[in-house]
Amino acid sequence: MGMLGGAAKGSFERLSGGDEEFEAYYSPLHAIIQRHNLQGLDLDIEEAVPLSTPTRLLSRLRADFGPSFILTLAPVATALLPDPAYPTPPRPALFMTPTTRTPNPLHPTLPHLSGFSYPALEVSDAGRLISWYNTQFYCGWGDAGSTVWYDAIVAAGWPPSKVVLGVVTNPGNGAGYIDLVKFRNVCSVLRARYEGLGGFGGVMGWEYFNAGGGEQRGAIAEVAGAADGPAGWVQGLGNVLRAVRPPSGSVRAGETGAAGFGQAPALPVPPVPWPGEDVERLIVIGFSRQEAVAALNATDGNVEMAAGLLFER
Repeated sequence: MGMLGGAAKGSFERLSGGDEEFEAYYSPLHAIIQRHNLQGLDLDIEEAVPLSTPTRLLSRLRADFGPSFILTLAPVATALLPDPAYPTPPRPALFMTPTTRTPNPLHPTLPHLSGFSYPALEVSDAGRLISWYNTQFYCGWGDAGSTVWYDAIVAAGWPPSKVVLGVVTNPGNGAGYIDLVKFRNVCSVLRARYEGLGGFGGVMGWEYFNAGGGEQRGAIAEVAGAADGPAGWVQGLGNVLRAVRPPSGSVRAGETGAAGFGQAPALPVPPVPWPGEDVERLIVIGFSRQEAVAALNATDGNVEMAAGLLFER
């Protein structure tokens, strides 16, 4: 698979224009997919674009490359969570079927990076084209150290089979690294908890080449029976994720299941890669925590530049 977007801001802005502009920028993307015989594409939309941008692109990719071409997105975790600052609106009758889990497209989500509503995308025709969401639970956008954030997303109506738990595989890759022993336990709990709801969506790691670099020497071999390094990190998780029966794991206090539709519970504050006082300086001038973290991420932690970026929006 390939990936489009991420830190390459402007990728999706250029695919948001009229038909002529869209074709001008879509054509080289199409050529790259063909040249390298890619089996799918992950859309990491980290810039504000309208809903029409991903729906048009998803539809075009499906039309051009067929039903076997894998289409995924990579939202931050807050993009899948309803904002508790807004009252919960009634779910549209169209999306209240007893056999299909969907988020409420009328409930605004917490601040995130993409601009459009992911619940609205999921319930649209284009949502049926999406195989799964490589959800980022790191860099201040979520927390994979317990099941609470993932449970809240499922409680908001998302099918767990489409929500992949995205983590950093090395402390150097961003804030929110979880050591392998603890993370294996989280995955064990999620596998057991959501077996009856279509299954846990699995794990995405950013990145592979330095995975496991945050573990003490020999720690991976101790829990996974494998060598240290990327292959060992993957095998250590694979032993849990590919077990014939989901391991039970252990659930700490407060990590209760969340199978029903409803309002997301109060969430623990996720770790961020910047000093807390820098985040607070942006919050006190009127921005949300998520907006502050996003601006600091975009400016490599420069508070003045982050404030300027926020005021320009």
